[in-house]
Amino acid sequence: MPYRNGNIVWNGTQWSEEMISFLRNNYLSMTNQELADYLGLRKTVTRNKLRELGLKRMELEYWNKEMIQFLKSSYKTIGDVEIMEFFKKYYPKVKGWKRGAIRKKRKQMNLMRTERQSKKIAARNTKRGGRCYTIDKNSASKNMHPRWVAQQIARRNPELQKELIKYPEIIEAARTLLLLKRKIKSLKVEKAA
Repeated sequence: MPYRNGNIVWNGTQWSEEMISFLRNNYLSMTNQELADYLGLRKTVTRNKLRELGLKRMELEYWNKEMIQFLKSSYKTIGDVEIMEFFKKYYPKVKGWKRGAIRKKRKQMNLMRTERQSKKIAARNTKRGGRCYTIDKNSASKNMHPRWVAQQIARRNPELQKELIKYPEIIEAARTLLLLKRKIKSLKVEKAA
């Protein structure tokens, strides 16, 4: 029975020297799931033991004080993509920056934009020449291109999507239905507010 801090741990794993040696010898060439399967353990147990032993496959890159301060001071006025581009230029990372990393850090720090702030950022970026203008202009969900409509009808079925595009009357009917659903949804939101 394994013990921790003098107490019995009922679900604890007893690690033998052979198991630890196996982890040390194979953690770089096998995934955590493969290690766990070989040892007959859950992936979480294996991952925790690797962390406890200090066996890392990569070094995590953490946020410094200046980066956090910049995020706090600017998240209300500039978007996550703009913040990401600033960080790419002034705080480059080995793995690179992604918009999701900025969003995740904002949520961890509870830095949420109001609807008004979000609309202001979007309005600035969707003006002609703004970073979102081309995306907005070519947006399939706004313009409802036939291929996009076919994707909405037959998700995960590319053969059916190709067949649907051949029938413009079906595409038009589906487009009308999608517009109707959007209108109903917007009316519900207005009524709730």
